[in-house]
Amino acid sequence: MKKAIFYFSILTISIVFTSCFQEIDKVALEKTTENVFTSKHSIYNSVTFYKIYENTTQEVSNESLGKWDMAFQSALEGDNVLVNYSVSARAIKTGTSVFSEVDKSTAEDLFQSDQWKFNDPAYSNVRDSIALKDWEDKEVYLVYRGSSSLPEKAYYKIQFMSKTPDTYTFKYAHIESSQENEKTIDRTLGIANIYFSFEDGNVVEHEPNIKDWDFYIGPYFGWFETLVSGVFAPYNLTGVMINNEGGVRVSQVFDETIEYESIDLAMAQNLTYSDWKGSIGSTWKKIPSTEDPVYNMDTSKKYVLKLYDGNYYKLRFLDFYNSEGEQGYTSFEINLIQ
Repeated sequence: MKKAIFYFSILTISIVFTSCFQEIDKVALEKTTENVFTSKHSIYNSVTFYKIYENTTQEVSNESLGKWDMAFQSALEGDNVLVNYSVSARAIKTGTSVFSEVDKSTAEDLFQSDQWKFNDPAYSNVRDSIALKDWEDKEVYLVYRGSSSLPEKAYYKIQFMSKTPDTYTFKYAHIESSQENEKTIDRTLGIANIYFSFEDGNVVEHEPNIKDWDFYIGPYFGWFETLVSGVFAPYNLTGVMINNEGGVRVSQVFDETIEYESIDLAMAQNLTYSDWKGSIGSTWKKIPSTEDPVYNMDTSKKYVLKLYDGNYYKLRFLDFYNSEGEQGYTSFEINLIQ
């Protein structure tokens, strides 16, 4: 278990850094490699899914933030339920299994509690690390829908009723509503997670079919190592998550003496690969400082991806700015290793 410190101090630092850096002129790197791709979408405002092919990498879909509230594990074995990590959503137990007892006053009482839990997507397949890990105990949960929700629509209550090998059934309501809604989610073999929206009262599209994407780039609320080694705190991050459910595996090549160009098939075949969803994560870029107030790439961070078709690809990140110098437009290079 990671050691956590009170996250408000970290977020305050983030705000100070943002205000200091926003006036700095940024010069974008010129992209000349034919296997280099620059995202068309800001990493701060959306989630972009990519598929790797032997001769190119293509954007599969780009999804807005905040349109889903809960994600239900679907295609593979397991029954994890997540809250929306891309908008810093959180959940807390209310201490009661009586649905009608939870109302606005409950939210007010729990507002300052330190028991609110969130989901770091890097650990979304680790049951002990998710906010709703005990959802089967039928206790009523309070869910804060995150930063993209209007204050008057931000809090909902949920209670899980039952599950079968093919379904999840729960009831939910806005924290100030007396109307109880019941919903059954059907599992689907072709999609890793099924996404549900409180406002829509229905399933919404977010994630492509399990074999149609390899990684996504976007924002998330997750654990970040502080300046004290081994001490982690919740932080608003931007980075990459792999489709581990779809068979993507990653080896981190962080040895500074190994050049990207020297990573060949013999090396790739002898590396150790991980199915950890956060294998790429956010640390491929360096945190700005007052001396160097822009995001620079960490050139020591290189990655080899092994896909379900048996091919190996090497990946490195080149820039965090587009040709207009706008921050948050990730450039990366992917090459088939052969």
